[in-house]
Amino acid sequence: MAPTHDVLVVGGGAAGLMAALTAGRRGLRVLVIEHANKVGKKILMSGGGRCNFTNTGTTPANFLSANPHFCKSALAR
Repeated sequence: MAPTHDVLVVGGGAAGLMAALTAGRRGLRVLVIEHANKVGKKILMSGGGRCNFTNTGTTPANFLSANPHFCKSALAR
């Protein structure tokens, strides 16, 4: 029987999802296994339900983005 996935990622947190995304973009078939009822659940809980964008000591110069002005408005809030 041929394998149905090329990559198995154990853990659907931030690092696991990034690994899965990277493998998927390289054309690999990925399976993510997570013990919680939803992948990324811990990410959502990390900022009081609002997700974390950054810490208080950062500036717009710390971010790389196709839209360089996005972080300015997000940090101002």
